[in-house]
Amino acid sequence: MLRWLVIGLAILISSPITVAESNSLFFESTFDSELNNQGLGTIEINENGTFGYASFDKTLILFSLIDKTTIQSKIFEHDILATALSPDDTRLAVTIRDGGTGSDTIYVLDSSTFNTKISSSATGSNADLLTWTDNGASFITNHPTDGLVKFNREDLTTEAQYTGNLTESIICTDISASGGYIMGVDDSGRLTIWNSNGDYIHHELILDPSINDCSFDPSESMFAVSINENQIRKWTLSGSELRPLDTPGINSYKWSADGQYVFAHRTNNGQFVTTYDSSDSSTLSEIALFHQFSDFELLETSPGLIDVAFFNSMTDHIVIYDSEHINQGVGESGSDFDSDGIPNSIDEDDDGDGIEDIWDLNCDASGSFSCALLPDETYMRSMDLTLNETILEVKETFTLDKNYSSIIRDLSRYSLDSDVKLSSDEAMLFASSYCANINHQNYTKSIREGIMIDGVLLEFQSISCSIETGMELTQVDDDRTHIRYSITTKYNISGEVIPGDVVVNILYQPTSVDGSITVLSEQHPMSVSVSGEAYDTEIFSPWFLQEQTISLSLSEKTTTDDSNLVDSSILTTWWFILIICITLLSTGLVVYKFINRPDSYSIDLDDEDYSEDEDEYTVEDTSFDEIQEYSEPEITMKRPDMRPQRTVKKRTAKRDSIETKTPTRKRRTRATSTDTNVTTVKRRRLVEKEETPKVRKRRAVKQSIDVEDEEMTDALNRYENN
Repeated sequence: MLRWLVIGLAILISSPITVAESNSLFFESTFDSELNNQGLGTIEINENGTFGYASFDKTLILFSLIDKTTIQSKIFEHDILATALSPDDTRLAVTIRDGGTGSDTIYVLDSSTFNTKISSSATGSNADLLTWTDNGASFITNHPTDGLVKFNREDLTTEAQYTGNLTESIICTDISASGGYIMGVDDSGRLTIWNSNGDYIHHELILDPSINDCSFDPSESMFAVSINENQIRKWTLSGSELRPLDTPGINSYKWSADGQYVFAHRTNNGQFVTTYDSSDSSTLSEIALFHQFSDFELLETSPGLIDVAFFNSMTDHIVIYDSEHINQGVGESGSDFDSDGIPNSIDEDDDGDGIEDIWDLNCDASGSFSCALLPDETYMRSMDLTLNETILEVKETFTLDKNYSSIIRDLSRYSLDSDVKLSSDEAMLFASSYCANINHQNYTKSIREGIMIDGVLLEFQSISCSIETGMELTQVDDDRTHIRYSITTKYNISGEVIPGDVVVNILYQPTSVDGSITVLSEQHPMSVSVSGEAYDTEIFSPWFLQEQTISLSLSEKTTTDDSNLVDSSILTTWWFILIICITLLSTGLVVYKFINRPDSYSIDLDDEDYSEDEDEYTVEDTSFDEIQEYSEPEITMKRPDMRPQRTVKKRTAKRDSIETKTPTRKRRTRATSTDTNVTTVKRRRLVEKEETPKVRKRRAVKQSIDVEDEEMTDALNRYENN
């Protein structure tokens, strides 16, 4: 508690943290239309990048790109098919889906008020193509029956028609920069070029039927088409084919302002916007996205260099990728507990643990410290160093606030399929996208230069990213769970790590790297830990920015000398288990053989059939047993022929009671109910007579030849004498 009070008094005011410009783009923010619609729409951006136009199903919205708020909206009766902003930013052309009349409707709106200037249903069905001429006086869309048609924007009168030689529906169209050439490509891959008056120019090529986009370059020196999942093919206006541009997974594309670069929307293994040099097909940069989109707009700082990118999505968001993120309130004066440059009076998260103050319930039990000033170390930024003999692994983990977490989850739910359930693959797609957008060189350098370990040098090996919590299987309506994400860098170690005190020194707290999603997360304070297979874990937490350099020790783990103990791991090996099984089976077999071995002699106890006076012995009472006495017969032992024969004495068993009073053996046979009285009388007569029962004869069996006869005879004689 004393330490907390000292720190709280020490860090009252700190200087703001500035963010340098970067060319890397990352997911920075979204514009939420709050329409709760699902499905791809359209997007248009004015020339200076201050206003945007987006369509979501039936709704058209004008929004501010500066503060990301809705300015106005307009709802149509049917879905919006296409939008196009005129070059002078004063008109917005819109086509609305057929409402059952057989033709779609065209609207020309005032771009600032959405007032309808003119409308007409003179176009054909599925009029999803809109292209303005260079001067903004007219635009081109689908012809009602065949080809294309050009309308005047003021009264929607037909200025020209572009028909003939196109057998299928038009899939793409474009107008050259000067407005002198119009191109159209149909579903069969047939390409046709006309002049502005609609006269056919003899350039017709049968191309691959999987064309999905076409355009003239800004210099009007060539035209090009994108072949699905393959390349962009280019020709001069005279018809000579140029070197193609290899663009795997190509969908659509845009030209840079000078026509030297191509921004290609690719969909192989994800969603990407890749910048190519059209002259040599080299790759300049790439933006990785974790959500689907069909339309995008770019603002360039210079030809080929993207400043801001805008994308539509499957949800009601316009997604913005930027090279920097500016937090409101940075640089204002006032007490700043977490040292993020935003005073506590403005900062929504005073303690910097990623939990907004209104939701922060991590409080001191004694009540002497405010919840808003006690960071929850579970959500606080962390840096975990793991050391072994050759590798240093640095894992940084960050927390996104609940607003960003909810938006990212909503976008990710439709990134791979229409199932709203967040799968592990969709979480991995988000991790791989933000990892790809990080400037690896800048990020790994900032980590490497901030860590000093005595006696070793670090060399970058690899970088990877992952989602710790807050995405997979999170409920659709969950707007409170935070996303925790990690960036892991590995470095090769040159030199020997010597355990001891003050071995690992963190020179400063790494700040967010330019052009990475980490700028959206709280940076200070943070926790640091050092561990390894051979070292105990040491933690320094929380580490406030004002404490500057910190040092940690490396202590070797104490191991118990168990060399005299049996390694229990062998008990689970297959060969040990096999030995145990064989031993048990062998023991069981020996015991079985021992129990069932041949006896030294055997006597057949099968009684000979004997029946005398059946009337007296076969009728009995139902509740008493017939009592019958017997005595052991004489057993004659026969010896083999090679030995002299001996006489064996008769064996009789001892009796513990008088023979006349207690019979030797009792036998019971069931009697019928009609013989009960007879049986009782006969039993009484038998008792009175007390006749001695006749001894039943037993067969004598030959003694086994493998037993000593003399020893057996002596044993029998001793038994009789006793």
